Amino acid sequence: MSSAPQPADPPRRTLAVTRSTWWPGWIWGIPIAAVSIVLWLLVRTLSSHGVAVTVIYTNAHGMQAGSTRVMYRGVRVGTVTGVTLARDNAHVIVHLDIKRRLAGELRTGTHFFLEGAHPSLSHPASLVALISGPVIVMVPGPGAATRIFTGIESSPYRTLAVSYPYEVDFTAAIGTLHIHSPVTLRGFTVGQVASVGLRIDPRTGQISTPVVLDLDPRRFHLLAHDTPARMSRRIFTRMLGRLVRGGLRAGLIRTVPLIGSPQVVLEMVPDAAPRSLATAGRYPQIPAAPAAGFAALSHKLNALPLAQIAADVQALTAQLRRFVASPQLRASVVHLDRTLAALERTARQSGPQIAPTLLSLRRTSAQLRKVARQIDASANAAQRALGASPTAPSGNVEHTLRALARAARAIRALADYLDRHPGALLRGRPE
Repeated sequence: MSSAPQPADPPRRTLAVTRSTWWPGWIWGIPIAAVSIVLWLLVRTLSSHGVAVTVIYTNAHGMQAGSTRVMYRGVRVGTVTGVTLARDNAHVIVHLDIKRRLAGELRTGTHFFLEGAHPSLSHPASLVALISGPVIVMVPGPGAATRIFTGIESSPYRTLAVSYPYEVDFTAAIGTLHIHSPVTLRGFTVGQVASVGLRIDPRTGQISTPVVLDLDPRRFHLLAHDTPARMSRRIFTRMLGRLVRGGLRAGLIRTVPLIGSPQVVLEMVPDAAPRSLATAGRYPQIPAAPAAGFAALSHKLNALPLAQIAADVQALTAQLRRFVASPQLRASVVHLDRTLAALERTARQSGPQIAPTLLSLRRTSAQLRKVARQIDASANAAQRALGASPTAPSGNVEHTLRALARAARAIRALADYLDRHPGALLRGRPE
């Protein structure tokens, strides 16, 4: 019996299903990662850059791109990115990169001081610039926003909120007195130098250097005024006039003697000539103090008769030369040399004999003392013997005993004198 054939299974078909997705595939991961890194570096680079600022100076004074720092309150807030010469060939354009968080401080009243542009011993902090180069110090101020500034080639100074100008006419050389240098009164800063000038009187030919001082009335601490900030210039000038009549004068000192920069100082000069605060000029004028310190020393040296002193010294030198070359002095020197040689020979000859002589002298003194003791003992024994007999004679025997006692005392005195004056054996006893 044969079985009927079974029907075959129908063939299976593979169906492709297409699904859409946002991922392009693993092969695109590498370029996408590269683009992401580039974008991140670009954003980082853009965020690391600050605000571009331009500052104009008259000289670079050693500023270099990438190394010169910009400081604010002791913190680094920027860097010099470029130093170029201006088109007029008279200025230097310095490009700065300032942190963005200080963009609001970039106003017209902001100053960029170049500290270390002029190193000097009067400002020890500026001497660091000799090794590390200058530093730009940023001091914010009021005003409208700006990105272009005019730099100041000096150390930072503090502006005075209230200041009244006064003038001092110095007749002596003021050297390198800088603008904004402090004005002190008994060690306290009461103002600053506003300007320094030169004045020549064509009629008399007198040269003077007028200096304008900005004085802050608040720093005088006037006891009669509770609100010195509101003190008018008229009241302050009146008070300053009383101080001038009392001896207030303006002088010049050096922060470091001889080599330091000059500085204006107000001081009360005792026994000063009567003066008053002159108000006829543009500014009230404070009298200048007479030259003091090294300036006064220079004036005194100039007043000395140096020519006469030099002539006297020259004449004295000539007399000394003639005296040294005179035959009498040479003969005296020869005679002195011979005398010293004779004394040296005498000392050598008598030197070996001094020790035995002294030893013999000591022995003689000891023998004299021994003889004196023996005489004393004999006299005492004879006295006791005579005193024991009631019928002992007292004639020549008593005289003999007294003579023995005197002899003993004389011998003892001679021994004591020889001990004190051993040279008496050679020279004899003085009168």
